[in-house]
Amino acid sequence: MGFTPFPYDMTQQAVDETYQNIINDGDLVLVHFDNGVPWNEALNDLPFPNDIQYNINKANTTIPVDHKIFLTLTPNHIDRETLAHYWNNNGTQQDLPAPWNTYSFNHPNVISAYIKYCKRMIDAIQPDFFAYGIEVNGGLRENTSNYDNFMVLADTVYRRLKQDYPQLPVMMTFQDQSYNKTKSELIHITRNLMTYSDYMAVSTYPFWLYGQNSQASNPDNIPQNWLTEMHDIAPEKPFVISETGYIAEDLVIPAYQVNIHGQADWQKTYTQKLCQKANELQAEFICWFVYQDYDLMYQHLNNPPPYFLVWKDNGMLDGTGHPRPTLTTWRDWLNKTKKTN
Repeated sequence: MGFTPFPYDMTQQAVDETYQNIINDGDLVLVHFDNGVPWNEALNDLPFPNDIQYNINKANTTIPVDHKIFLTLTPNHIDRETLAHYWNNNGTQQDLPAPWNTYSFNHPNVISAYIKYCKRMIDAIQPDFFAYGIEVNGGLRENTSNYDNFMVLADTVYRRLKQDYPQLPVMMTFQDQSYNKTKSELIHITRNLMTYSDYMAVSTYPFWLYGQNSQASNPDNIPQNWLTEMHDIAPEKPFVISETGYIAEDLVIPAYQVNIHGQADWQKTYTQKLCQKANELQAEFICWFVYQDYDLMYQHLNNPPPYFLVWKDNGMLDGTGHPRPTLTTWRDWLNKTKKTN
């Protein structure tokens, strides 16, 4: 059970404090890189951008040896459908420069650069679990060039990583909802992609059921087949919750016409339901994404994208650092005796 080290503010104190808290309240750390890819640096064996190297060093010097590490990278942009943007020393999510802006997933330079990126990151962080794609089923649509080209990348990257790291669980992570396709289409694409994933790794945020933009986040409204539906796509493979969270306050995003009521007691109920369901499905781990609400960080951002509000109030600590009731439930499950094979 663990978290990302996503900080609540843009200060060194916030980074250090968040790391210490997630180490105390978990036994796994999700080291998550979803802000683009250093395409040119990876292809040409150049030093990584300072931000990436800082996060590598921070993980290596802070995560205790008795904690598991789940490292996640992705070649997909935040839309989960197109090629990831560029990450360099000018920042994350930079526009792709020429000739990268003419490439798709199947271009030899993209595949070569991405394999090198994965291998350098694995060698640097030495994870216990590795994902080379994040929520890859969410945006890709069958019978499109992006989908066809991504399948070429997935086949090549997966086979190479399994060859070079035969003992490392290599996977992609999958959303249980999609913004641009039906549920049956999502399941079909997920089943196809599972060929290139050792685990069924599910990203789930069921406080917002897509298509229902005005509702209450009462966890009693979560569909009965939640998580089971994804598990049953590949029941022979290990199951994990790669990302999750739940709002403890109202989620209002005018740009998306979203107005969802949330409250702390419902967040606690969700955590109990999550852990019970994960236990029933024999999940190997759960990753809760945000440990503390990032109100302070949000205030310092210049024109943040609307989607950045989705996770702002998912923390087990509120924006002032006070624990919410869900933290007690989380700790109760963390302290249960784990069954070993």
